[in-house]
Amino acid sequence: MKILSLAAIMLFCNLLFGQDSLKTIRLEEVAVTAVRADEDAPIPRTNLTKKEIDAVYVGQHPIFLLEKSTPGLFSYSESGTALANYGQMRLRGINQERINFTLNGVPLNDMIDQGVFFSNFTDVSSNFESIQVQRGVGTSSNGVSSYGGSVNFESLNLRNRESFTKVQLGGGTFETLRGNFQHFTGINKKGWGFMSSFSKLTTKGYRDNTSTDATSYFMTGGYYGNKDVLKFTFFTSRAENGLGYLAIEESILENDRTFNNLNSNDVDDFRQFLAQVQYNRMLSDDLILGITGYYGGAGGDFITFGTNFPLKNDHPGVIINADYSKQHFSMNAGLHFYTFQRKNEESRPDDLANPFYNEASQKEEVSGFVKTNYQLGKLTIYGDVQLRSAQLTISPDYTAVNIAPEGDIKFDWTFLNPRIGATYDVSSDFAVYSSFGRSGREPAKIDLFGGFRLDSTNYATVRGGNSSEEEFVNDFELGARYLTQKLILDGNFYLMNFENEIAPDGATLEFGVGQRRNIPKSTRSGLELMWTYLPSKLFKVSGNLAYLNTSIKDLVINRNIVNDSEQILSPDWIINMQLNIKPNEKFNVTFSGRYLGKQFMKLPNNSDFTVPSSFIIDASLAFKFSQTIGLTAFVNNVFNNEYETFGLPVDNDFDGTLERGFFVQPKRNYYLSLNINFGSR
Repeated sequence: MKILSLAAIMLFCNLLFGQDSLKTIRLEEVAVTAVRADEDAPIPRTNLTKKEIDAVYVGQHPIFLLEKSTPGLFSYSESGTALANYGQMRLRGINQERINFTLNGVPLNDMIDQGVFFSNFTDVSSNFESIQVQRGVGTSSNGVSSYGGSVNFESLNLRNRESFTKVQLGGGTFETLRGNFQHFTGINKKGWGFMSSFSKLTTKGYRDNTSTDATSYFMTGGYYGNKDVLKFTFFTSRAENGLGYLAIEESILENDRTFNNLNSNDVDDFRQFLAQVQYNRMLSDDLILGITGYYGGAGGDFITFGTNFPLKNDHPGVIINADYSKQHFSMNAGLHFYTFQRKNEESRPDDLANPFYNEASQKEEVSGFVKTNYQLGKLTIYGDVQLRSAQLTISPDYTAVNIAPEGDIKFDWTFLNPRIGATYDVSSDFAVYSSFGRSGREPAKIDLFGGFRLDSTNYATVRGGNSSEEEFVNDFELGARYLTQKLILDGNFYLMNFENEIAPDGATLEFGVGQRRNIPKSTRSGLELMWTYLPSKLFKVSGNLAYLNTSIKDLVINRNIVNDSEQILSPDWIINMQLNIKPNEKFNVTFSGRYLGKQFMKLPNNSDFTVPSSFIIDASLAFKFSQTIGLTAFVNNVFNNEYETFGLPVDNDFDGTLERGFFVQPKRNYYLSLNINFGSR
């Protein structure tokens, strides 16, 4: 796909249609609202505004930014910094590969592995206008199936902003240094304006040999007219990381909390970019059409244990949206076409030109959805259906497989994903809702292979289609929202019934990745609650909690049927609490506490293999010297606790004895952020 050619076509359309003045609307949000739940949708979700993001953001990955604000979400960091390097999040106990991520409606997930590697593009959230996290099946989105939930990022809206220049300088424990520069030109008289952001972040990491050196650039902007918007969004980033992907035995951590059995030669060097061109046109007061073309890619070297695992991805795509709204009825429809091309190689670091493993794969997807809302008095009825088709073609390295070539291996999946629900406004400040959604999802390539490469041990199984099967979930949600000037409550019950759920079993593959298998029958159910209370202008009390109950049925492990186990890596309780004290406009103090319940590490459950519960308290102090300069100090893990949020059974010395292994999180640490802002924000 040629992005510049697409831009030229859109500019021609712009000239053809003209620039008649209509009432001001937020045209640039069409691609975002297409994948989001609106305020009346019967979908449990969390919305973060630009102000809320800025209050806690110091350069950390979104997965670490979101965990205090979203019920049922927790994460772990391989380096321990919760700022850079590799990390993962889980929502309702469901792994990151089964959570849909988009930026302005464009998918961010790796289409073949289905995960998102935020380590490749650090310090991106300073460029977000808002973030919405949906829990459960949620609304239809673009890209991989929103199974455990979806996270939708929106880049800065520029139409109503004046020009600004902002500098952020920060530093703290682990020799962490960060610099971020943003500049927005403002919208000129002809309707054009651009915002650019440049960032540099370095840190030694909490764990040994887990340093990060990352540079990133982000740009958004374009033409903002009364009837149409032509918007460009682009980011590129390079990150060099010391690797720490292996959990460490508890017996070692008792004497050395920062131990890492990977050394300074185990490193990666990756680059990632994404370019989007969006054209939105208001055809009438009721109808908006939008088209987005995008091209993304990633590539680099992953050197560990004397072997380089270079990787290269390319993924172009096109999204078309239509948004119709009139009186008590609204409809949003979308089409999405994209392809994802991957090269997997293995080579010696001193002989990169001659890989000894060379496999190619390509995945293509076509999907479409229609969403409707109809308001009938106090009742709003919601309907949403998506048809999604995906094809995966694998070109094996037959030399590595050591058999005569038999051609490509192909997989084909089609899913019909319906959602239906309703919201009833009991009063002006109280509403109840209920919804049902069904979603299907294909396995990731690692699930099909049972590892990272195709060889003589798994070739016949993969070729015969006898590896991992697709999974399905039926998601029932029941909730209520209460909103007044002093108190906000938002709670929901849910029940998720799975068929062939692809979930971890506690075994570990290469690179510390947990092995996953199909579980014939399983459920996840629970309660989620968010609250904000404003007793006065001086205080704000907020927080959230999530209770999770899981069960597994008919799973065969070592020829025994397992029926009474809980899902692993799925804590029963996650509680976040926050107290904000603001005596005046210049001074702000925040205390936050987080409780994470116990997690089992392996199937079937064994009390000897658990991640212990933890409770930590963080604090921050923000002071505005003027409208231009502000300083914020963060103290994380105030009481210097030793804790972990993720672990697996390990046998790193290969003696046949399993032991609890952990990714340790840091003891007390500090961070200082200086913000200098010229112009409006």
